Formats: sequence, C-alpha cells, structure tokens
Amino acid sequence: MSKQVIIYFSNTGHTAAVAQKIAAVTGAQLIQLQAEQPYTAADLDYKNPTSRTSLETHDETSRPAIVVPDKTLIANADTIYLGSPIWWGQVPHVINTLLETGFFRCKDVRQFCTSGETPIAKSTAKLTTDYPAINWGPSQRFTSAITGTAVEDWIKRGNR
Repeated sequence: MSKQVIIYFSNTGHTAAVAQKIAAVTGAQLIQLQAEQPYTAADLDYKNPTSRTSLETHDETSRPAIVVPDKTLIANADTIYLGSPIWWGQVPHVINTLLETGFFRCKDVRQFCTSGETPIAKSTAKLTTDYPAINWGPSQRFTSAITGTAVEDWIKRGNR
C-alpha cells in the first residue's frame, strides 16, 4: 500500500476541514503548512489592496518564509495531497515556497483547494507549468459542503 500525506495551508479553517475529510477517506497523515510569520485577520483582508495577502499575491516573486514540514514524511510519501485556499485565482505563495524546496520532485501530487466560487483550473495550470518535475494528478476544488463521496470520486479519478 502506498504511503500518503496531506499537506495543507489553512488560515480560516476551511482548508483544514477539507484536509481532515480527505484523511478520513484515505488514511493519509495530515501535515499543516505554516507561514513563519502567521497571517492575521488584517493580513487576510482581500478587499484591502495593501493587506499582506494582496501584496504577496500580486508580487509573483513573493515567497513568504515557512516552517519547513517533516522532510522524512514527505520523502517517504508516494502520494501527496496538497491543499490551500485560492487567492485571486492562484495558490498562496507559501505553497510556492514549499514547492521550491525540491521535496516534491518526482512525487505524485494531487492539488486541492477551497473556494466558494473560484475554479481551480488557473492555479493548476500555473503549478504544472512552474513545477514540471512534479507528477501532477487530478486537481479538485472543494467547498465547505464537501462529502466523503466527493473525496472518493476525486481519488478514484486519480487511480485510473
């Protein structure tokens, strides 16, 4: 049986809740990705053009420092479920910081995101272009109304 981990970045709890549901279906170990400098409510105010998330998102070179997750867990994983919210159609740049560590090279990675409205396609296209050494599986956007059946359907698509 393959070893699976779920690495997720969550500030408001939505992505964490989805990650927990994926773990319940897959049995994969959960790893929360954390920014070295945690995001405050003011940082997350997407309506404020000078908020931290607004500034980071609109700066393609932004790579916020992260607390590096357990390298051994990642190295031993066959499949990695990588989750985050979607900010302005893309993953938060802390995800890029993580991907640029090289830990995911030649790994099977399945991206998931949380968003009420924004599709995942734009962020998936950018990730697959920017990180071609990663074996990207099917991606999936989930809302807070996720069910175990929805997770199972997504996982089955990746196993075909």
